[in-house]
Amino acid sequence: MTRALICCFFCFLLTGCWGMKEIDHLAYVHAIGVDYEDGQVIAYAQLISFTGLAKAEAGGGRQKSTVTVGKAKGETFNVATDRLYYAIQQRVSWGHVKGIVFTERALKKGLVRDVIDVLDRYNEIRHTIWAFTTKEPIEHIFETTPFLDYSPYFSLLANPTDIYEQSSFIQPKRLNQLIAASNEKAVTFPLPSLAVETKSWTENKKKKQMLKIDGVCFLHRYDKQACLPRHKLDGLRWVTKGTGRTPIYIQPNGNMIGTLVVRAPKASISYKIKDGHPVFTVDIQATGSIIELRKQMSEKQIIEYATKTVEKEIKSLFQLGVKEGVDTLQLSNALYRQNVNDWRKYTTNGFVSLTNDTLEKINVKLSIDTYGKSKK
Repeated sequence: MTRALICCFFCFLLTGCWGMKEIDHLAYVHAIGVDYEDGQVIAYAQLISFTGLAKAEAGGGRQKSTVTVGKAKGETFNVATDRLYYAIQQRVSWGHVKGIVFTERALKKGLVRDVIDVLDRYNEIRHTIWAFTTKEPIEHIFETTPFLDYSPYFSLLANPTDIYEQSSFIQPKRLNQLIAASNEKAVTFPLPSLAVETKSWTENKKKKQMLKIDGVCFLHRYDKQACLPRHKLDGLRWVTKGTGRTPIYIQPNGNMIGTLVVRAPKASISYKIKDGHPVFTVDIQATGSIIELRKQMSEKQIIEYATKTVEKEIKSLFQLGVKEGVDTLQLSNALYRQNVNDWRKYTTNGFVSLTNDTLEKINVKLSIDTYGKSKK
């Protein structure tokens, strides 16, 4: 009898996992979208299934990718996300969100600060999720899946660093980087812009839509300054810390004769006071490899051409910033880091007044260490 009473007592204490939900009974939000229209905030949620992903990782065949997109409107972002629950059939998990996308309308309305305030107060959302903007409908972004039936878990929206390590032009950014930069008065934050590419790929003889990064929207303290296309931002790669591998196409007189791949360029910015204003010098150091050479050129000629290309791209990026009123080279932040007293003296609202004379000099030191597989 005593043993029976003890067993009954412990049965009451051992509650087990009766309140837990099976993983396939949850709806997993993979990405969040934010838009604004007609006075309403529009919240999007991209849901994906992990079933096919688990089978593929276990060595089984891949299943066709399935994506579900939810949409709701509200007076605020929080109200809109609450309304996503109205017509969903399962409990929602927000702990696996990989990315967040703001439309340019949302940036212009100043919704970034409000959205981050909500996410800060919700413990399931991680600040390491990837942050993007777009000028396209968010449904198009969220409905675009990788080729070969890969899970959206491996899309550019969720894993942008894989391709960036191979071809570095516009660096992906995480939400915590956006938050940190927006708390700095002198920082201009380049938020990558997503678009849908419809011309480059086909699958089963049909056009295959794929995601790409097609530009940048520059933000200052969460507020939009300007959105610029990728083809005008080649100089950004030379002043971005973390650029891994990026090409210079050697084409004097417009004729393509070779390619130099540059690895891990290092940039530094210095300044001096001239005629009562700060002027800046940008120094670039880099090493590259020749991977294509269709016409005989000396090493000196290749370095000369590549050096001029880097200088031209940086100068073009700076002049674009002067035109748009955007500190694309982060000159104000360099001044702030080096001498906060001069920064206070020579800036307005945290920024140096940009003119064509503000960038005084660009110095590029480039070397070639290999010519393909074998070292020279």
